Amino acid sequence: MGCPKIARCPGKRKLSLEKIEVDTLIVILGITGNQGGSVAARFLRDSNFTIRGITRNPSSTAAQNLAAQGIQIVQADLEDPSSLISAFRGANIIFSVTNYWESFYSPSGRARAAELGISIREYAGIVEERQGRNIADAAASEEILGGLDENGFLVSTLSWAEKCSEGRFRELYHFDAKAKVFPGYVTERHPGLAKKMSCVQTGYFMSSYKLATTAYFGKLPDGTFQMSFPTDPDKPVPHLAVNTDTGNFVYAVSQLPPGKSYMAAGSICSWKDYLRIWSDVTGVQARYKQVTLEEMIENSPDKEMAKEIGDMFAYSSDPGYDGGDESIWTAEDVRKAGIECPMTTLEDFMKGEDWRMVLSQ
Repeated sequence: MGCPKIARCPGKRKLSLEKIEVDTLIVILGITGNQGGSVAARFLRDSNFTIRGITRNPSSTAAQNLAAQGIQIVQADLEDPSSLISAFRGANIIFSVTNYWESFYSPSGRARAAELGISIREYAGIVEERQGRNIADAAASEEILGGLDENGFLVSTLSWAEKCSEGRFRELYHFDAKAKVFPGYVTERHPGLAKKMSCVQTGYFMSSYKLATTAYFGKLPDGTFQMSFPTDPDKPVPHLAVNTDTGNFVYAVSQLPPGKSYMAAGSICSWKDYLRIWSDVTGVQARYKQVTLEEMIENSPDKEMAKEIGDMFAYSSDPGYDGGDESIWTAEDVRKAGIECPMTTLEDFMKGEDWRMVLSQ
């Protein structure tokens, strides 16, 4: 499919009778999180948009800080579809994001998983998929769907691991809980909403090294560093500066026709190249060691976390982080369509980081 020659430009909409210009309303889920916050920051820079942020706790400091910037803060719960319909009312664009890791790390989630006799990995996937369906059902309701723009349902998702791997990866829950809904459930149950949907996959967060420092940068006795993942060292993977660039990418996607899948990433390179860039920036030697999934699990204090992340790294080798989808659009494809899409390269991100905590291990 070729690049579209004409893109919809976001801006004020005119009412034909009164000739009054009305701002476009974007409703952002997860407004206090990494992705939602980034999307809000970018759309705030365009005075043609009114922003409504959805949170469970409007009185939180983060929510109040956003309100002070002129964002409408509205209470809603992803477990309560009726509250979502109320929060979506009047929306021209909805940005949807779900959070697998919230349930994964919550003590109540782990207790509930134990009661059910299932892993916390599976339980968190069940919760995320259910919440995603609630979002889709609310957005597809008659009173909401009709008000959405042609490309009015922008969703953060990942590739469908079980499907793309032909069943080899059946337990990559934080991927499949998203993909089973966006696009799976939406396409099957809500074709009208699917016609207005764009799916934005997010690459490896560049900041994730802070959550698994020894796997990214394990210090060796000779003072050098070693990265230890199950991914093929030469397989390109996408890297995203989530806090700064998610918003830039989603803003660009909002100007294109619906129906495409995208990969939000500032750089696409192998882990071996990642370390080469890191060494150039820090002046410290580092090497890559491809380990087995079993070795990664054994070396981690949180076995469930290691299984989930380890599967992701293994899946990234074959069929690939994006599931081997050759039709997916990158930032470069967006630019070729005539849309500005500024993104942070891995090198620029690394130059802006303080590496002292890593180097002083």
